[in-house]
Amino acid sequence: MTENNTNNKSLSIRVCTNGLSFCSYTPLAATPFEYKVYDIQPTISLAANLRNALLNEPMLKEDYQRVNVLITTPHFTTVPVAFFKLNDAQQYYEAAFPKDKPLHITYNVLRRSGISIVFGLDKNVYQLIHDDFPRARFYASASTLIEFLGEKSMIGTNKKMYCYLHEKEMTLYAFDNGKMLFVNTFPVKAITDIQYYILNVWQQLGFDQTEDALAIVGDTMAKRQELMDKIQNFIGNVSLIDRREDFREEITEGDASIPYDLQTLLVCGF
Repeated sequence: MTENNTNNKSLSIRVCTNGLSFCSYTPLAATPFEYKVYDIQPTISLAANLRNALLNEPMLKEDYQRVNVLITTPHFTTVPVAFFKLNDAQQYYEAAFPKDKPLHITYNVLRRSGISIVFGLDKNVYQLIHDDFPRARFYASASTLIEFLGEKSMIGTNKKMYCYLHEKEMTLYAFDNGKMLFVNTFPVKAITDIQYYILNVWQQLGFDQTEDALAIVGDTMAKRQELMDKIQNFIGNVSLIDRREDFREEITEGDASIPYDLQTLLVCGF
């Protein structure tokens, strides 16, 4: 491996409610992507698990030119870029989630989409990552998906809704030719929960049952297929997103377990 190749390595850290995973990217390597799900100890906090990972996980001890951190959280809010003020990020967040405990609040400005995403993460998690990777950049899962799916939605003239199934949640994204109409995350336990939220939002947005489109993506194939089979009774244009059409072969082949939001982070060019 050449020195230049080593220096160009990047690391992505995914943090969700009860999990941690890591993905390194080494350009020009025979297998450029290495992905690992960290074995969480459920009896200790997520921050304590992260501390153990930073101390013991070999992937986190290498030198990286770039480190991105993906925060998969339902606690985010949107602000139009035209009205967004950096110094007011804390106020935006507290207005949306007044009962949240004190968190580290940060934001992503999505100029292509015309909105800012304000989100929070555990202060201890933030500090641990910042101490080891002071140049790390933090992104909300919603930010990467809005940018990626917004561009996908510009194909064709109909409105599009995307249902992303992840962990014990679902996030709905709706667009009209690239313009975001709706985004929100819902806790779900069963397919009936998912159907309810999709159809409720579909009706609220005035989507057409035959002309407009619903695309389903997620990290559990069986759940995606079951949802598609049932939702087709109500919406005519339903499809499953094939990751192989969206991402490079190196990301999908052999690493199908990489979460979809992390895959979008790897290709979005943030």
